[in-house]
Amino acid sequence: MDKDRFKDITKTVIDKLEGGYWNPAWHGVPKGFETSGETLFGIDRLRGDSTKVASGQQFWKIVDANKSPNVWKHNYIPNDPIKSQLIDLASDIQYNDYNNWSNLWLTPKAKQIVESDPRLIFNFSYATWNGPGWFKKFSSDINKAVDSGITDTDKLTQIAIDSRTNEGLKTGSKPNSLIAQGGKKIASFIDSLKEATAESVKAVEKGVVETEKTAQRNPMITIAIVAGATLAFIIILRTIKRNRK
Repeated sequence: MDKDRFKDITKTVIDKLEGGYWNPAWHGVPKGFETSGETLFGIDRLRGDSTKVASGQQFWKIVDANKSPNVWKHNYIPNDPIKSQLIDLASDIQYNDYNNWSNLWLTPKAKQIVESDPRLIFNFSYATWNGPGWFKKFSSDINKAVDSGITDTDKLTQIAIDSRTNEGLKTGSKPNSLIAQGGKKIASFIDSLKEATAESVKAVEKGVVETEKTAQRNPMITIAIVAGATLAFIIILRTIKRNRK
């Protein structure tokens, strides 16, 4: 998957699901977070591999250089340029996990279908925040569905949501409350991701048509505009094709 695309997903994850800073030493430990460590943008310093990779080490170095108990209250989000730097690094951390885990646990056919639909891409991108066990479980559920002949992405998206909200790590086990809560939040906006992608393509198509009309009226001053609109359309089409590979 395209790295810039993953960065956009990271921003959505932060905005809608993960949020800002939490430090158990400063903010207390709410129920369900007893095993969590210091966290920002869903990157857990204690859990996961963020301290083992260069981008993660740089992420926490920046946090340590700027945090203070008087300013970094619960759910605090730093301002730019620090915020942008940390988002870039958070995206790098999770992007590596997505590539490794999707190649490891999604079948080639399932992976191709997942990366053809922005809703499924989002679900599995966010699964990197949930950890390898959950990514493997979600992959298994999608693999089984695809192997059974289900390739409709609307149906597969619903299966992905059900995997989060209706079961635990093992088939038939009780759902995990935090994972289920995240699944319900995703269900509330996931269809808008597909609509947004469709609207982006339509907007470029409309712009090309309008530019062609303008060119007919005054071709001498619209050559650059036509070239720019055409280039934008090509970029979007290439992005969509990359996501489908």
